[in-house]
Amino acid sequence: MSEDLRTRVAAEIRRDLAEQAAAGFSLLRRFPDSETAGVPAFFAGLSAAERESLLDGLAWNATRESNPQQHEERSRTFPVLRGLRYLKPQYPSGDWFGGRPKKAKLKRTVADKLLAAGFVRRKRETPGGSDWMEFGRLGSAHPGRLVLFFDPGFPHQLDYGFRDWLRPDLRVHFPPLGPRDRIPALSNLNYETLWRCEASSNPICWDVITEANLEETLDALIESLARLAALAARINALDAPLP
Repeated sequence: MSEDLRTRVAAEIRRDLAEQAAAGFSLLRRFPDSETAGVPAFFAGLSAAERESLLDGLAWNATRESNPQQHEERSRTFPVLRGLRYLKPQYPSGDWFGGRPKKAKLKRTVADKLLAAGFVRRKRETPGGSDWMEFGRLGSAHPGRLVLFFDPGFPHQLDYGFRDWLRPDLRVHFPPLGPRDRIPALSNLNYETLWRCEASSNPICWDVITEANLEETLDALIESLARLAALAARINALDAPLP
């Protein structure tokens, strides 16, 4: 692996996360996700030095292969990240579970919103059920595919992210990955992965989408995807390492 390239990719990710934190987490606060809901308060409770270390650690983690050795090094180098593991899920008040939309409606409204935003439905590369959707974007230089999964395991409702988004001549400088291997930012680029550092034993997915917040959720999804695409574009504009 090219450590120089990894460091430059991590720097772009860190800059994006730092900008979100400086803006008061205005996007993350709108996510219907019980496991990211506590991130803004956790960040606010850190000292200035701890915040800098947290951002460093999140960017470092996002660009490293996820394995037990890496997890041990992460905990040793960035102890502030351990606090993310102990964040408790936060749920809305009232009967939010009873107010969740049916899966069929959620799939239809998400797909319609993406099509209206300029995404195009893609045929899945491997056969699978209808709960898995893939999208691209017309006229975009973005090489990746947007993947959405509407059955990520109870009580989760939606998992999403960009895959295969890194420019091929940059990707070859990262380790090849097996079917179960992951480099978080490369394997599935979304803000749940970047902010929570995969600190939960379960997939971190949107799980508190309700009829009442559905429109706001769709707007947050489109804004998140636009920001992620801009981040990917900045990374893909990096120069490849010299031979």
